[in-house]
Amino acid sequence: MSKKLFVIYNPISGNNKSLKILPKVKSYLKDNDISFEIIMSEYKGHIKDILKNQNFSNYFSCCIIGGDGSFHEAINGYMNRNDQENVPLSLVPAGSGNSLARDLDIIDYKSALAKIIRKQTRSIDIAKISYNNHILYSFNIVGWGMVATVGKKAEKFRWLGSERYTILSLLEIIFKKTYDAKITIYDKNNHKISMNDKFMFIMVCNTIHTGKGMKIAPKAVLDDGLFDLVLIKDAPRIKLLNLMSKLFSGRHIYDNLVKYKKIKKIILETNKAEDLNVDGELKGSSPFELEINKKAITIIN
Repeated sequence: MSKKLFVIYNPISGNNKSLKILPKVKSYLKDNDISFEIIMSEYKGHIKDILKNQNFSNYFSCCIIGGDGSFHEAINGYMNRNDQENVPLSLVPAGSGNSLARDLDIIDYKSALAKIIRKQTRSIDIAKISYNNHILYSFNIVGWGMVATVGKKAEKFRWLGSERYTILSLLEIIFKKTYDAKITIYDKNNHKISMNDKFMFIMVCNTIHTGKGMKIAPKAVLDDGLFDLVLIKDAPRIKLLNLMSKLFSGRHIYDNLVKYKKIKKIILETNKAEDLNVDGELKGSSPFELEINKKAITIIN
């Protein structure tokens, strides 16, 4: 008997986008003779629980219909399994940002399902974040400083829609705040570099995209065993505002305000606990240490 597709959908992703496309997904799978089982995510953390405990022996893939937050739950459940399960994960984009989907060039449910049906796989790197005796995993970004502050405030301004991130980022620049930290990085050649300074923000990225189409790390590769560090120290407001206009094209990395490096590891030390933005979710805090788990997750690409 051929294996089935295990599907989990998040009903609240992207303003209920998954609910809107679910009938089309079912129809597409039936038309292509793909057997499937569908489960709805019922609470925050449910996808993580399913991926941690589900027996996938009868399935060729576990498919997430949702956004980056849903996939974040999936990899954190998967990475916390007690067995050696290696079922490939797959994604049908239904979020507001869809960073991973953009990197995989699956911009809608049809292109995503076409790739799932072909069952071609690749393995991607995952970041392991250690903080305050806890561990988190990331496939997309880990942000500290202004990035996390904007994410925290954005939760209160959801009524502004996806534009809230741009608006709040502009306000953060106008009322400019810097953050003190000691940062130690190990680059792609394992050279150690330390900085003790004031920063606007730091982002450690595994995907090219973040937010709603911003190419924050245009040279990022999902499986190169490295993450891309984007770092901005203190700078005049007018230069920061000018930099924002370059984020969607990726041209910001050529600005002298930006430090952009391929890294294997980063240690960020602060005098007090400060929020982190992990895959678009406010999770974890500084101080923290991040290292790469090479090709830790298999996905259908």
